[in-house]
Amino acid sequence: MPPADKVKKVSLLIITSLLLLLNSPVPALAASTAGPPELTAAAAVLMDRATGKVLFAKNPDERKAPASTTKILTAMIALEKGHLNDVITVGPNPPRVDGTRVYLVEGEKVTLENLLYAMLLNSGNDAALAIAEHYGGSQEGFARLMNEKAASLGALNSHFVTPSGLSDPNHYTTARDLAIIARAAMQNETFRRIVATRTRPWHGQEWETTLVNQNKLLWNYEGADGVKNGYTSEAHFTLVGSATREGQSLIAVVLDEPSARAAEEDVAALLDYGFKEFRSFQLVRQGEIVAVVDTGNGKKIELAAAGDLAVVRKNDNSSPPTGQLELSSLKGPLPAGKRVGEMVFRQDGEVIGRVDIINRQPIPARSLSLSDWWLRLSLVMGAFFLLYRQAQVKRQRRRVFRSRVFSDYP
Repeated sequence: MPPADKVKKVSLLIITSLLLLLNSPVPALAASTAGPPELTAAAAVLMDRATGKVLFAKNPDERKAPASTTKILTAMIALEKGHLNDVITVGPNPPRVDGTRVYLVEGEKVTLENLLYAMLLNSGNDAALAIAEHYGGSQEGFARLMNEKAASLGALNSHFVTPSGLSDPNHYTTARDLAIIARAAMQNETFRRIVATRTRPWHGQEWETTLVNQNKLLWNYEGADGVKNGYTSEAHFTLVGSATREGQSLIAVVLDEPSARAAEEDVAALLDYGFKEFRSFQLVRQGEIVAVVDTGNGKKIELAAAGDLAVVRKNDNSSPPTGQLELSSLKGPLPAGKRVGEMVFRQDGEVIGRVDIINRQPIPARSLSLSDWWLRLSLVMGAFFLLYRQAQVKRQRRRVFRSRVFSDYP
């Protein structure tokens, strides 16, 4: 490794060049306006982030090497297992890792937060391995966590060996699985903040620089907010991109691209296609109050959605979705949190979604009114009358029977 002062000079020169390049006028990435885009990627998926619905797919389940897009899963597991202020002591292995690094040294103490920025912006393989060894005990132990997490998310055609994405015959994923993993990761606010960061100062023990996010979509695509790019000689160029416009968020994955520029153009084309052709609706969120009802004794009960419900529809001239509350009986006593009906959403007469509705407060037994008492008294009196009539009929039948029997003996 070069002396520290030489590294600093080289780093500043590289960073200055990168910043000039990234901030220089670049033609906006655009897509064809007619139909699904033609892609150079060997495999690709476009997914609506709110619903997880796949809007476009090209060889979505073909196994491919993911390269550094693997770090999306590594970061997600680290955020679940640890805290940003966790202090990680670098072991002997991370400084010797191949590929892109932030020049960690053995014994260096770094917070998880700084390692996540180093891994997701600069794509530091040494940062990824330091995280893996800390939370998994070893690279192999962390790989087990990665595969368990992927399987729990439904990414069933993937297998991970390294936390960084360095090539291995048994390290693979698919465009669909990677979209599933990225969607889950983007649900974490901290992850979203990190992958949307363009630059961040880095003060390492032997390297000081400014980390520059290698995902150039953040500069070149309107609404871009993540997530990660990658490259190895086996995987070629890979990219997972995310963007949000007017409240609608999409994720695009491209694998096995011939160049970084081709990957960026394909992701931009997919995102443009999604924003043009589809529209997502967040119909209701879990816990949202949809109605307030009076149970009849002056007590107000709030009715809330039991879960989230979002749909994605073709962006045509259809009328917006409308919801209708369909309730079952609200008679008490009923504890809070019970299903009392559902909200049914329709668009142009077609049912497009349902969500259960629960009561947020207990529903007490309704006190009896004068009419209720009169009804109950009437029912009791009616029951007694029926019993009396049945007894009369039985007595009459016995008298008739006796008269017939004794009439046979003069």
